[in-house]
Amino acid sequence: MLVWDSVAAFGADAVTVDGPTAIGEVPEGMEPLLDKRNHVLKKRVLTTAGQELGPVKDVEFDPATGDVTALVLKKQADVAGSRLVGIGAYAVVVQADPSDRPV
Repeated sequence: MLVWDSVAAFGADAVTVDGPTAIGEVPEGMEPLLDKRNHVLKKRVLTTAGQELGPVKDVEFDPATGDVTALVLKKQADVAGSRLVGIGAYAVVVQADPSDRPV
């Protein structure tokens, strides 16, 4: 497993680490997060109002902090990372916004 503190550089096409020791064993209690149901890409995005916005195409991160800055959707404008409520087995949930357009 690679933890954010071990990332030396983060770019559009690659993640660089200081060396092979940066990748280690999965910390205790983190195993459930590796389950495929917790992956974000291609997962449907629903608002807290129940509106479907479409699937996630990509995720943008702040390279300094690792914070999610945006969810890139396939057919709509990006959703600000600050709207992210949670990621579940069924969907990614974001705070509803009046500008949301259902798919």
